[in-house]
Amino acid sequence: PTCGDGPSSDDPMSRFRVALATALLLGAAGPLVAQEQGSALLDDAAVRYDALTTLCADFVQVLDNPLLGDQTTSRGRLCQRRPNLFRMDFSDPEGDQVVADGDHFWVFYRSLNPDQVIRIPVDPSRGGLDFFREFLDDPTSKYDIRSEEIEQIAGVTTMRLALDPLSDRGLESALVWVDPSARLIRKLEIVDENGLVRTLLLSNFAFDPELAAGHFEFDLPEGVDVVAGG
Repeated sequence: PTCGDGPSSDDPMSRFRVALATALLLGAAGPLVAQEQGSALLDDAAVRYDALTTLCADFVQVLDNPLLGDQTTSRGRLCQRRPNLFRMDFSDPEGDQVVADGDHFWVFYRSLNPDQVIRIPVDPSRGGLDFFREFLDDPTSKYDIRSEEIEQIAGVTTMRLALDPLSDRGLESALVWVDPSARLIRKLEIVDENGLVRTLLLSNFAFDPELAAGHFEFDLPEGVDVVAGG
């Protein structure tokens, strides 16, 4: 597996886009409009994603529920196998899981309800909880994208992009922080249709890691009820 965070392609267009993104961050963008800037940055991250089979990263997730005035923080490691397999294993709270096996999302928050798992059919037109697929699989066909601010994420210079869905995608809006030199999404903030705000900070990436057979299968715990969702 390739574990560095630098560009992984010698494609001339990719190199051009990296150079363009660097110019944007240095304030030398010239007359390019914000929408063109954002689309170029996210498209280049999508090119890198398209060249991968598997991708893993550590995550810190913060959930804000404005209706309840509640905030929770969790952490763990996530992996994705293109096109539609996804898994989040939580270390804090330990034992929580979100798994997409290609047919269903299995959402098991053991820390909140150890006797219940929610099973949601995978929508082939949406990434849903698999935000890699949602935001990096042909993003410009799904979202109006515009550049907002340059921000430092864990010492890395990124561009914050605002994404507004062009059609119903199950969310109100999203922000993504793209590292143009590495062509990676370092942070996301997703506002769902109910107002819940999900923020994820990603680090310690692994590119095309070897994953055990059955990694994206959900092992239903004995005695746990399955509840249909979606």
